[in-house]
Amino acid sequence: MEELNDYEELGDIELSEEEGEHYNKMINLAEEQIEDVRVSFRWKSKQLNIIKQASQLIGIPYQTYIKTVLFNQSIEDIRKAKSVL
Repeated sequence: MEELNDYEELGDIELSEEEGEHYNKMINLAEEQIEDVRVSFRWKSKQLNIIKQASQLIGIPYQTYIKTVLFNQSIEDIRKAKSVL
């Protein structure tokens, strides 16, 4: 059985319009499956206003601020937990 590396370069492959549409649909489906995951939670307006104020001071949108802070805190929590083990 030939190894994959034994095949010659195929170059550009011509697809029929139907094949092209099929492959584009498959690509789009695959991309949809790896998109961002949405997370929602409820905030009191006072809490959200504090978050918005902090994000304005830094100069980034509050959603970006929330994601950044949560991500960084998660990394720190994991580091602390691993150091205890």
